[in-house]
Amino acid sequence: ISVPRNVGSCVDGVDGARVYNVDDLEEVVAANKEARARKAVEAQGIIADESRSFEARRDSLQSVPTIKKLRSKTERIRAASVEKFMSKHGSDMDKKKKEAVESLTRDIVNRILHGPMVHLRYDETDSRTLGEVIENNQALTRMFELEAELLEEKIRAKFEKT
Repeated sequence: ISVPRNVGSCVDGVDGARVYNVDDLEEVVAANKEARARKAVEAQGIIADESRSFEARRDSLQSVPTIKKLRSKTERIRAASVEKFMSKHGSDMDKKKKEAVESLTRDIVNRILHGPMVHLRYDETDSRTLGEVIENNQALTRMFELEAELLEEKIRAKFEKT
């Protein structure tokens, strides 16, 4: 290939030789541009899907503090109840039964919390909107008085440091 053409078109008839011209290159370039445009549209779809997934994951992280506070509060209630039970009835129980009581009470708490936890989590496959999840988060915070829980955690952490 050269510009201006310095190879005669008759060379194309020689065995083992092929003459390309600028028009041939333009066809190749046009085909490549078209293929790249199709791939760019595919890539934009992938990027949009992954962006939605990332944003849903990021937005769901707003629920993490509420989930932690709720789990912490229910665990303290469970542990205090087990301790109270054990102080009255624990002396009559062997280690295996005490472990069974611990396991049973943890299982009960987990089963009770399962529904609320599901409603606090959000991903892009949810039929619920992010707004609904945030409302659920706020409702659980009020119902379980988790703001007070956060204050208690801060006070406890301060005393643990000293």
